[in-house]
Amino acid sequence: MTGLRDLVFDTADPGFVADPYPAYARVRESTSVWHPAGDHLWYLTRYADVHAAFRDRRLGTSFLHRYTPEELNLAPGIPVWRDPRWKDFAAFERWELLNLEPPAHTRLRRLVTEAFTPRAAEGLRPKIQERARRLLQTGREIGSIDLVASYAQHFSIGIICELIGVPEDDHATILKLSDATIRMYEPAPSEELRAAANSAAGEFRRYLLKLIALRRRRAADDLLTAMIGAMVDGERLTDDQIVSTSMVLLMAGHEAAVNATTNGIAAFAAHPGQWQLIRSGEVSPRLALEEVLRYDPPLQWFERWVLDEKFEINGVTIPLGARVALVLGAANRDPRKYEDPDQFDIRRADTNHLSFGGGIHFCIGAPLARLELETTITELSRSEAELVIIPPTIRRPTFQFRGYERLVIALSEIAED
Repeated sequence: MTGLRDLVFDTADPGFVADPYPAYARVRESTSVWHPAGDHLWYLTRYADVHAAFRDRRLGTSFLHRYTPEELNLAPGIPVWRDPRWKDFAAFERWELLNLEPPAHTRLRRLVTEAFTPRAAEGLRPKIQERARRLLQTGREIGSIDLVASYAQHFSIGIICELIGVPEDDHATILKLSDATIRMYEPAPSEELRAAANSAAGEFRRYLLKLIALRRRRAADDLLTAMIGAMVDGERLTDDQIVSTSMVLLMAGHEAAVNATTNGIAAFAAHPGQWQLIRSGEVSPRLALEEVLRYDPPLQWFERWVLDEKFEINGVTIPLGARVALVLGAANRDPRKYEDPDQFDIRRADTNHLSFGGGIHFCIGAPLARLELETTITELSRSEAELVIIPPTIRRPTFQFRGYERLVIALSEIAED
């Protein structure tokens, strides 16, 4: 541990945000549980520990089903929803699926699962392919495309909005509100970012409440209408439950998809030999996408609350009420699990990554996310030109949600069917 005294996971440091993997490796090879002085988090960075923690019911995404904040001696404003300044965000968090534990989590998750099964996702394949080709057509015509602003954002937000029932004219609004609201989940957001996230959450909720009222008058073939009409344990969902569930599906279904797309294409551009394996047909996009998600995951860690007074990992006791960071980016490159883990290798035999989480909170939209990424890789591989990035590339300033703000690729020749 002495070798870690000078190390912090400084999520405000542009250098760390750009490449956190060397710091992860130092921690992962030094200790199985890391709790640096002055940090409120306990970090797990090894694959086996993170994998087990996702399934350990002594850890929870919330503590409210077991304890009050006072019983855990939490400081004022922890969690963030206890701060009265952020009441709009708190209203969203109250029924946010990722922060619920059984039995409430079980009931809500069961309701929306049908829309995200592998079979349901496969049924969307023609629409998803058409959307990808239409967006890439602009790049064909002008010779390049910004994969963030002109492709991935419109691609993913359009798919999840259509599924839930958001009119196309409002997709840009949802994009803006999602990007602002989700900043509250950064490890140490500034007061300015928190205020903006809270304001966006309030606007997001008001928008969805109006849309729910509209669907009550005029039903449609979408997930929002299904949630309005659903009976869960003999009861209807409340508007607040529908709003929070819709918000998390819209945000998670969009943000992660955009970042996975840009991280993946950037990795292929940096490893042209790997891209050639796709273009030649030696490795299918469906197999390659798993290495994309392992190598540079769009979400860097999940947090859990310790709910047991005797919670111990590898001989280290973590106290009741502490927060544990399950560092996906580190676990996905653990040499105990993967051979040459820092290499981007789409022929890798073991691609059982943790980027979708695990346990009861395993990403509900994983089948759809995989299909979106597969489609993008497939459509781009139809190009007769090499995959070339046009500088400058700009990383997002956020740490938790890892991706790009600008990633322009040359797109001069796309083979037609």
